[in-house]
Amino acid sequence: MFGLFNKSKDPEKNEGSKETFPDWYAELQESQQRWFAFLEKLEAKMEELATASIPELKQLLQEDEDLYKRTFHRVLSGINGQLNNIREKARDTYEEKISRIYYDLDSQISVLDKHHDLLSDFRSACSDRYNDFDDKFDYWRKQIEKTQERDLEIEYKKILDEYEAIKNKFSCTQCGGNIEIEKIFLIETYISCPYCQTQNTFAPSTQGRNLQNIARGLAEQRTAHLYEAFETEDKKERELYHERHELSLSKIHESDKKVLSEIQAKMDDLEEQRQFVIKNAPKLYQVYLRAMYDEWNKITPALKEHNEKMYQNQVPN
Repeated sequence: MFGLFNKSKDPEKNEGSKETFPDWYAELQESQQRWFAFLEKLEAKMEELATASIPELKQLLQEDEDLYKRTFHRVLSGINGQLNNIREKARDTYEEKISRIYYDLDSQISVLDKHHDLLSDFRSACSDRYNDFDDKFDYWRKQIEKTQERDLEIEYKKILDEYEAIKNKFSCTQCGGNIEIEKIFLIETYISCPYCQTQNTFAPSTQGRNLQNIARGLAEQRTAHLYEAFETEDKKERELYHERHELSLSKIHESDKKVLSEIQAKMDDLEEQRQFVIKNAPKLYQVYLRAMYDEWNKITPALKEHNEKMYQNQVPN
């Protein structure tokens, strides 16, 4: 894998200082540099794969006449497989080249050793860089997944246009009187003739029946901004936790009381922010959920009773 991690045998000296770094420090530096370079190459491969695949997937989705879009999903699965292979290379290499060297040295070096911080800094830097890579992986994965999102507003408009075209063209089989179709029916339905009371069977078209299949997805598309607000808040909690944890680790080898006090103050502020987010994120999710179900009910009012039962099951007691 790109000739990664050829170990150097020459220890590095700290120029301008009488202190000499331990023999293993040069190996750490080289390993970190190679790890960073390796991830840059993997990120370039991810970007190349995604930018080439996304327009092709969008075109394929439009041209695939199969109702279930099987060709599209087969190609999508293959691309996701390639993307996951890149991620697995990063994970396997981290375990083999970063974790291994860290734990080997950590077992030999006391935490009280004045150079132990060099080892901790190495792991933190490599781990942070790995997290950056993982964020880019998630970004490209989401961009690729978005290619299967249909524009449900277009499909919904076609259903509405079809309804407008047929709602006044249904006649009684007994007396021939005109029967207005008062709403979009999702299933075959009996409609009484207003003139002779004969029960007439109205069968919605395939497109009309499909409304119940796209209704929730359309409601989710219309309220996606609210869900994104919840996700952003939810992610913030983890970021605040890790930021606070890093500050906590920095206290281990700090003896200056003033510095310790400043660190603790920052930690307390971060924890206060985190507790607010912990309480606020569920509220934002409920705002999204209520709005999504409201949209769903507008699209398919006949399903409102069923939908509301589903909503109540998702609302915490």
